[in-house]
Amino acid sequence: MMNKPVTSDATELQSGFVGAAAQSAIPHYISGHYHWAYLWPPGVWFFDHLPIINCIVFGQYRNMVESTLAHITDDDRTGATVLIASAYGNLVTRLAERLGDNPLTVLDVAPVQLKLAERKLTEAGLREKVELRHMDAEALEFEDDSFDTGVMFLLLNEMPPEARQRALKHALRVIRPGGQLIVTEYGELGRKHFLHRFAPMRWLVMRAEPWLDSLWRSDLAALVADCAREVGKKIDSIDNTLIFSGFYRVKRFRISK
Repeated sequence: MMNKPVTSDATELQSGFVGAAAQSAIPHYISGHYHWAYLWPPGVWFFDHLPIINCIVFGQYRNMVESTLAHITDDDRTGATVLIASAYGNLVTRLAERLGDNPLTVLDVAPVQLKLAERKLTEAGLREKVELRHMDAEALEFEDDSFDTGVMFLLLNEMPPEARQRALKHALRVIRPGGQLIVTEYGELGRKHFLHRFAPMRWLVMRAEPWLDSLWRSDLAALVADCAREVGKKIDSIDNTLIFSGFYRVKRFRISK
């Protein structure tokens, strides 16, 4: 069964995905800084090629996808899953395949990103298995406890701190007790990794990702725990997988009341 939005005036879009978010509601940090990467059609076409994606993440895209999917099964342990913001590359199709008969919902605030996901799913013969929703990660329209699993893949680093907190609160709100939130992200800023120590590279990365520094310097587990408390839940256990010597990480949070 597909999850229904809380709002009753959700509109059917021409491309076949639904949601109440409007084009004008695209957050300023996307329409401003990231327009060229996520909204401009030539940019969307360019960045959705695996060699380009892999270059951007220093050759670690496959490792990040595999480490994310390691927490996904095709049985009831994973259950109904939501990918909070679509992602370039093959994560959407790999996730749909991995889930088997478990339902998958993919949402994004940018219609062009949903159209891209729809095309890839259609080409893979997986379109009927996935619900695509036009929705802002900062204001999820689902009821509380709608999903068993939530996935955020390289999303939080692109959000200002306040938006990051809102997105986490909504993600935790819609995941059932006993469920899991999987966050694939940059690792904490350290002193050992050469990309952390090499100042010109840090400057270059932060030019492309201006809100990464605030995530680099935060305790992600503490942030998620704080957000969980604010929505009446708590974190019982945390799994942490380091990738590329900790430059990236996959953290899984188990959630309870």
